[in-house]
Amino acid sequence: MNLYAILTGDLVRSSTVDADRYPLLMQALQQCLAKFCPAGIATPVVYRGDGFQLATLPEQAFNAALQTRLTLISLQSDARIAIAVAPAEQLRADLNQSTGQAFTLSGQLLDDLQQTRWEWLDPQQPFSTAEQLLLQLVSVQLQQLTARQAAVLLAYLQQQRPQHQQLALFFKTSRVNITHLLNQAQYGLICQVVDYFSKRYQPSAGVPRDE
Repeated sequence: MNLYAILTGDLVRSSTVDADRYPLLMQALQQCLAKFCPAGIATPVVYRGDGFQLATLPEQAFNAALQTRLTLISLQSDARIAIAVAPAEQLRADLNQSTGQAFTLSGQLLDDLQQTRWEWLDPQQPFSTAEQLLLQLVSVQLQQLTARQAAVLLAYLQQQRPQHQQLALFFKTSRVNITHLLNQAQYGLICQVVDYFSKRYQPSAGVPRDE
């Protein structure tokens, strides 16, 4: 039975978002989530309120959660995200009608989120204490980013880690400024964490996708 990563989340303090900014925020969120929806898997759902859900592959889960939060932070918002890696026995074309352990665990995990912005649950390959701490340290770093730093780090990840000069042209600024913003965002360490969680679920790492 295939394993999937189900990301269930909602916007932080959505009631404070200005009405004229809300459509842009939700559009950016939908576009970000869609980048991590593999072919043949149900498309992400953005609820009419402030909730969303994505089904993706386990090796893409951390990067998906990271880029989702960076997208929102770059627009002066943020999200709580619950990530569960487990079987999704009934993954239908409509996520609203899909069921399985992964959906149940992700929903319950979001309900239990209190002080943190994200949590990760994998019953078959449980996180070590060090991995949980790493996850929360990255979360704290994200909460300290300015909108500009988040936007530059997001573009760096989305453009497959280009040369700083290429990003400078994209943002119409200097290479020195881009390097400064990326360094402030701790981009080197963030990229190492992205690679770590991706490799954690690669077949070569001994973590199977199937039960």
